[in-house]
Amino acid sequence: MTTKADKKLWDLDRDMTAGQYKRILADLDLSKAAAARFLGCAERTSTRYAHGVTPVPPAHAMLLRAFRDSGMFPVVPRWDRYRY
Repeated sequence: MTTKADKKLWDLDRDMTAGQYKRILADLDLSKAAAARFLGCAERTSTRYAHGVTPVPPAHAMLLRAFRDSGMFPVVPRWDRYRY
């Protein structure tokens, strides 16, 4: 059984504001379009996260924070006009 002390910081904070989303994309050197491909959502959805129109789902927030906190940079699939 894991306790609160065993959890990582990115696992405790599951909410993400629009400002935090934009800042973490800058930290990971991702555009909104690249973040959308990495997270598996539409580019429009990523833009809505950045503008605060749509709340960032906890799974997306935790994944982005885990990458940033571990020092890793995500590998984003290349854009393919027939795929997206």
